[in-house]
Amino acid sequence: MFSPDVAENGSFTIDAADGATIVELGFAVFDLNGQVYACHPKGMPAKLAAAAGPDNAVVDDLTKSIEARRERKAEEFQVSRAAKRETDKPLRIKPMIGSPPAPQFAQIDQLKVDDSYQRSIEGGASKKLIRTIAENWDWRLCLPLIVSRRNGELYVIDGQHRKEGAALRGDIRDLPVVVFDFDDPQQEAELFVQANRSRRAMSTLDDFHAAVAAGDAKAIAINSVVTEAGLVVGRNQAWQYWQPGEVIFTQAIKKALVSQGKEIATRALTMIAQAFDGMVLVGGGAIFTGLCIFIQSREKDERPIDADLMTSVLSEVGIPGWKEATEGVESGQDRIDSMLKAMEEAYAEAEAE
Repeated sequence: MFSPDVAENGSFTIDAADGATIVELGFAVFDLNGQVYACHPKGMPAKLAAAAGPDNAVVDDLTKSIEARRERKAEEFQVSRAAKRETDKPLRIKPMIGSPPAPQFAQIDQLKVDDSYQRSIEGGASKKLIRTIAENWDWRLCLPLIVSRRNGELYVIDGQHRKEGAALRGDIRDLPVVVFDFDDPQQEAELFVQANRSRRAMSTLDDFHAAVAAGDAKAIAINSVVTEAGLVVGRNQAWQYWQPGEVIFTQAIKKALVSQGKEIATRALTMIAQAFDGMVLVGGGAIFTGLCIFIQSREKDERPIDADLMTSVLSEVGIPGWKEATEGVESGQDRIDSMLKAMEEAYAEAEAE
């Protein structure tokens, strides 16, 4: 079937069912009813339809799957390209606004709050936060409050909870502040809005890496099983920037360490690392969770899985295939059940061969 001659560019010729075909890098080669075909992946639906004939349910399902995957890839590419364009834009430096603040200390009883723009602290969540700050005061966490000097008085723009927490303690007289001069509450309100909207919330991964550096036992345990499997915990939540071998699903690993234990979690991560070597682990959390539960259930039934066979199954289905197992499933538990069912079926089929 194959020609012995392979060109310098890696292409070669096969005697396909529809004639001699040059197979180039990236081409799909497939067998249908004992006949071999080859074409560019984009041409697979048409090639399959022509080879199998009309009204072939298997080909129809496969064609729909290919089209859906193509649309998804195109959408992901557009999102990725848009994100890259945004980060590659040159800086457009604008003139600075305002004057540098004056850092100083201010007595708590001199700090006022303008309720016309400040958030209310009467709610349960705010009261709980103020109490927590008061009970666990840490000067290392007390960043200077942003304060406005208006008509000779000081108004807190940012730092109201710290102010109230310090006042509740009763043993703190002064707080660090940076003072800006404003003429009216509107200017203060504008800065209040900007200060709160410009904050970047701490991501799960930011929190994780900080916890590891701080010596948090749970974070270190997660990091340990990840590195033992030959993987690393990534630092970016945006999938466009994930790298092969990076694990993002730290919360799933945390749950697995509690539910299935370190040994199963490590085995599952090792299989994933080997099966998807060099690949970006998109949807890795669902695969990992399903795999941990599958390993545990088989061991309870005294039918432990073969690690090499399971690794092969993971690889053959591929990340897109496992992702399809949970497509359209919204509930977290339903997604786990769908993934587990897909793994059970794929492994049983491989065992039977």
